[in-house]
Amino acid sequence: MRDSTCFEFGAGRDLIVPLAFSAHGARRFVTVDIERLAKLELIRSNAAIVSRLSGTDHPEMNSLEDLEPSWRIDYRAPSDARMTGLPAASIDCAVSVETLEHIPKRDIAAILKELRRIMRPDGLVLMQIDYGDHFKGFDPSISSFNFLTYSEEDWAPFQSRFQYVNRLRHSEYLQLFREAGFQLLSDQPDRRPPEQHILDRLAPCFRDFSEEDLFTLGSLIVGRPANLSIGH
Repeated sequence: MRDSTCFEFGAGRDLIVPLAFSAHGARRFVTVDIERLAKLELIRSNAAIVSRLSGTDHPEMNSLEDLEPSWRIDYRAPSDARMTGLPAASIDCAVSVETLEHIPKRDIAAILKELRRIMRPDGLVLMQIDYGDHFKGFDPSISSFNFLTYSEEDWAPFQSRFQYVNRLRHSEYLQLFREAGFQLLSDQPDRRPPEQHILDRLAPCFRDFSEEDLFTLGSLIVGRPANLSIGH
């Protein structure tokens, strides 16, 4: 990624991803979020750790405005990843970490279409996605796949702008990437053993999926714009 121009959506609070990329030589890192969530104290703490581990020196940050001159990070929030305003074919690498699962399917399609537009022909997308039930973080006694037992109607009351989870399965993400014009290089699914108590109560909307698809807990999807000649 040295000397590359990178893009991230779902920047979050601590900006650890752009900090790490910058420390390893990214020329510019544009990171966006639909809300302005970044916390200076968390960013400064991570910046100190990244600087120490990478052996790089950076000026002190006193505000979020210091991110660009100090770390070559262009933080944009609130900003819509469906309409970045970036030039076509201007990005070498697009990244997201555990963000896509919080976005409605129609908006994922729009974001991936926009990524395809701004990606250089030899660019890469790297997307880490968590397919599990996020409520397990509040109640460790439930299965990571507990939400597969809820119908769309029963699941709706648990959805909010703060805790929205789309429940899409691995095969659906792969289809979205292909439809947006990406060639998949790797998808590294985290397969887990089927859980009979989940299968016994499986919601009708999930009954057409294979057990392998249902019980995939997450993945790292790597792709590039389609139509790039192998070896180019």
